[in-house]
Amino acid sequence: MNSLREAADRVRHSRGRGGLLRALSGVLCISLACAAQAAPLLLWEVSGGAAPMWLFGSVHVCRADCFPLPAAVESKFRRAEVLAVEVDATRADIAGALGDVSGGGAGLREQLGNADWRRLVKQLSAMGMPEDSVDALSPAMANVFVAVAAASRAGLSPLHGIDLHFINRAQHDGKALVELETVERQMQALAAGSEREQIESLRASLKAADDGSLRASLDELVGAWRRGDANGLAEALRKAQAADPSSRAMFEELFDRRNREMTDAIAKLAREGRPAFVVIGSGHLAGREAIPALLARRGFRVRQLSSSD
Repeated sequence: MNSLREAADRVRHSRGRGGLLRALSGVLCISLACAAQAAPLLLWEVSGGAAPMWLFGSVHVCRADCFPLPAAVESKFRRAEVLAVEVDATRADIAGALGDVSGGGAGLREQLGNADWRRLVKQLSAMGMPEDSVDALSPAMANVFVAVAAASRAGLSPLHGIDLHFINRAQHDGKALVELETVERQMQALAAGSEREQIESLRASLKAADDGSLRASLDELVGAWRRGDANGLAEALRKAQAADPSSRAMFEELFDRRNREMTDAIAKLAREGRPAFVVIGSGHLAGREAIPALLARRGFRVRQLSSSD
């Protein structure tokens, strides 16, 4: 503020056109610097419920340098009494809740054929998974493990996931923890589509892992998250789906349908009267059918925040 006042004084006291232009340039540069400091965040304020609520976009795998989080994000979390997440990954029964990860029919070796089978084994070898265990996986779970392996090679880890960070913080601070859905529901979404579509999607993931495009896609998503770029996230997801047409049913189930379901849960939470901080995968917060847009259609006031808020 003092810098702006001093610049205004320079405008008033400058003599001649050249001095005036120089003073105006100084004001403009200061204003632009202030605007540059207010970086957008994947953080939305939701009002119109019984208490304040904030939505923050997560990346489930990240790097150590994803922290510390912006001060505006941490301050909103401190104001909340409730943390809501998709699922609590720290639950003791989470492994059992994952259910049966095996396929129900022929093994993956037979379904993929020799060339793609060898590519799958190579991709998962770093995870120490025996070939017999790989062969028994369902196509959907194999696809998940390919993505996890690619993330690991890119230096991304679930130990640095944003949702896990806040779950640990909520447990330490004694905040209430609410799950918006179940692990079983997530697994159902991942397995959407016919078995043929799931196998083709797995082949597409193997190709993307081999040629480096899967890692590039993960880096693009994390980069958009760092920038608070909701449009960039939506575009990255659009490109990922376009590169794998066989995943259409899975994408519709993972995003469109689950967005509607989680919006139901969030709207219910908003009516309960406790300030809530909601952490959801960033892909659910970007686009016309994303959760902020769906909440706005229900009459909530939804505003994306910046680092200056």
